[in-house]
Amino acid sequence: MHTKTIQNVLVVLALLACGALGNGPLGADAVAGLTGVEADGYLQWLHSLEKSIEGRQALDQDEGNLLYPFDLPGWTEAETRPYRHLAISKAVTELETQWRSPARSHELTALAALSNARNYVNLSEYDSALVWYEIAGGLDTVGTFRRELGRESLAAAAAAGDSLNVAKLLTNTMGLAELTGREGELIVAYRWLLTQRDSDGLDLLIQKTAAWKTVLTDRLCFWHAYALAWRQRQPEARTHLRQLIRSGGLSRDLTESQRAWVLAAMPDLLFLAGDHAGARELYEILSRCSIASLAGWGQYQVANLDFLAARYLSAANGFTAVCRGKRMGSWQDHACSMVDIAEELERIRSEGEPYGAAAFYTP
Repeated sequence: MHTKTIQNVLVVLALLACGALGNGPLGADAVAGLTGVEADGYLQWLHSLEKSIEGRQALDQDEGNLLYPFDLPGWTEAETRPYRHLAISKAVTELETQWRSPARSHELTALAALSNARNYVNLSEYDSALVWYEIAGGLDTVGTFRRELGRESLAAAAAAGDSLNVAKLLTNTMGLAELTGREGELIVAYRWLLTQRDSDGLDLLIQKTAAWKTVLTDRLCFWHAYALAWRQRQPEARTHLRQLIRSGGLSRDLTESQRAWVLAAMPDLLFLAGDHAGARELYEILSRCSIASLAGWGQYQVANLDFLAARYLSAANGFTAVCRGKRMGSWQDHACSMVDIAEELERIRSEGEPYGAAAFYTP
């Protein structure tokens, strides 16, 4: 077998390993690159994220993530507030006494029960909170607080790690006839199912959410797309990512890490669909940005695309830069291992083996 043939076989095997070959030149699931509107939105997303991070770092602040499952900001105050907890404990004690008193139990309202459940959440007494959420649901006969109860009780069950209660509440969520205003509840459901790696549950929730496109706020759209990508339903995930980036603008109620995932996932899904030209364009944009993690990933994927296109010298240079860069992920180990391979393939292509591949062949 000639050296050129060996090289072509290596490239074909690499393409097959990445799933880039299929029916037709771009694969069975080929797509075009981004439209003009989508490309503009993508650049707006990236610029907005860069400015957000630059502003935060200039003030020496940490990323403002919201804590799961209650979507509350992390504790930022220098000292605790004991009097607040004393006030909450007093309110809880008074309401518990009223509830047990036959003479006063009729005075209890759904709002008061909901408030007591929230007090228990503030005290991290999630089991007691779940009891009071259930009491509030029984008293809320007209459904005034059904949206709050749906989201908060599911979040409390998740915080308690009460999988049985979560399963019961998720069954209620799946059976809802109307999802308007239930976006927060659906987000908690997505995050629980992803944490539990529950493929069947996610498929049901995806199906349920897809039937109510009007509830797909930007934040819910993110988790919907994330779940679709995790389930390897790539065409559907791309559709929702395109929807997100078309919106352009600011944070869209997403954290910095979530916005960065969208920016990386869009070219990744184009890459997996066989649209190497479209993916490369976005990866090169990322490789030049000021966000170290995204820039490193973009540079790494450009090197991978160079390798698949038999541009081994460019690939080797890219892998070397990623390998020597600041440590950001295990994928850098792969970049380090690919440096020698790319350099050797470049040497074979430019010089050839001194004795030819036939020297190693015996009939």
